[in-house]
Amino acid sequence: MSLFVRESTGLVREVGPLKALLVSMGYNGFLIVPFVYLTGIYLYGGGNAAYVALIASWLMFIPGVIMWYLITRQYPRTGGDYVYFSRLNPPVGFAAWFNFTIGEMLYDAVLVYFSISQLGTILQALGNPLASIIMSPRYEFAIAVALVVVLIMVNVASARAGLTMFMVISAAALLTFIASAIYVALLPVSLIKASLGSAYAEALTNASKASPVGGVYGVLGMASFTTAVWAYVNFPATIGGEIKRDRVTALLGVVGMFVMGGLFFTLFVASFLRSLGVNFYVGASYMNAYGVDDGYILVNPGADLALIHTPMAVALAYSSILWYIAPVTGVVIQVSRYLLAFSMDRVLPSAFSYVNPRTHSPIVAHLFDLAVTVILMYILILTPFSSALLYALDLDALILLVFTFIASVLLALIMYLKGVVKLKVSKAVIIPLTVIYLAFLLIFAYYWLTQPQYYLYVTGNPMQLLAESSVIFVIGLVVFTIAKYIRDKEGIPLSLVYEEIPPE
Repeated sequence: MSLFVRESTGLVREVGPLKALLVSMGYNGFLIVPFVYLTGIYLYGGGNAAYVALIASWLMFIPGVIMWYLITRQYPRTGGDYVYFSRLNPPVGFAAWFNFTIGEMLYDAVLVYFSISQLGTILQALGNPLASIIMSPRYEFAIAVALVVVLIMVNVASARAGLTMFMVISAAALLTFIASAIYVALLPVSLIKASLGSAYAEALTNASKASPVGGVYGVLGMASFTTAVWAYVNFPATIGGEIKRDRVTALLGVVGMFVMGGLFFTLFVASFLRSLGVNFYVGASYMNAYGVDDGYILVNPGADLALIHTPMAVALAYSSILWYIAPVTGVVIQVSRYLLAFSMDRVLPSAFSYVNPRTHSPIVAHLFDLAVTVILMYILILTPFSSALLYALDLDALILLVFTFIASVLLALIMYLKGVVKLKVSKAVIIPLTVIYLAFLLIFAYYWLTQPQYYLYVTGNPMQLLAESSVIFVIGLVVFTIAKYIRDKEGIPLSLVYEEIPPE
């Protein structure tokens, strides 16, 4: 009997360098993090902290980018990072990336929900009466379901079509993101102030009520709002079994995305801060924190564009919806690939590894993701349990930071110190890089755990939050233990499976 479920995944290597760059940029999340970043400026935007943190957060993740480039380059497999870390330690590696996959399902559901909310926010900023209809629960749910059904069913119909759709949406989102930054930078400040009128004055009034912290503590505090971007450079590793010309593709997909994404993210935020003023966003974020901004409008760059009211600004405001949809389009691909990889290693049922020989699509994995996402959105939007699920969704960022990225990097460091690297790189290089990367991740975790009301929108002491966010990881360990027991009974020790690299 074969160690692995199949002798090949059935996927096709058809992702070249340009497609890898574009889809990686669409997946990464830097398109929507300006919205999150600006909500924290009333806390930590003192002095030049808001500007310095843009560069600081970018540079702090260089060690992580190097690690993921090496993994993508040397493990050209479906779920390449899962394959790498699970070969260092099977139960911990599996649990960490099982945690990631379930967390991305939660992320998927909330991003679909947020994309509809963004449409409603733009309509609200424009005074369009359709806003109240779009944001009513039943319509919100119907539109969200329609969107996720289309995105996933395109992937079910054809893996190539799914990746091409993702590339096109990512390119459109990226172009409009850049165009928005340039457009706002070119507008006269007087025109912006006149367009926003009393809203602009209200934001400046509220700015005087805030006392943002600066200095190193403020810079790190602002940088911590970007963690949800720069930890996520792993999409090329996810589709490692589908990339061709792997050296160039890995370089562009990981390093190229990081360099260009960081540049565009920095220019976007700097453009809006300069054109509308730091004090405007201090006031807007203060208003958002205290619930006096009429629904997240003033601190939302998309809504700010709508409030400018020129035809170009309104068109760009509507385009901000794409900035949410692009990551969703990537996550639906990503979830299916990890489920397939877990199945190939015989931890999940073999059905998840089924790939249609004509469409090259992991159909069962996609349909499972669709069912879970729709159920999560139904609970979130239409049931009395929405507050409990929303709490879990708010914890999702911490779940992924601690029990996927910190757990994986800490595992790697321990194994490196034991002499087990499994990467073709000098220990004198990889150990310091890993230590630095882990240190930065721990700094961000410190801010998230000690001030969860700002970063996670929940309250609780650090130990409570760690315990709650560990649940999926623990379930992963249980799943692995059960799978090991079953495979042992079948005469297929998982310990042997994880000594080998799966076929592609």
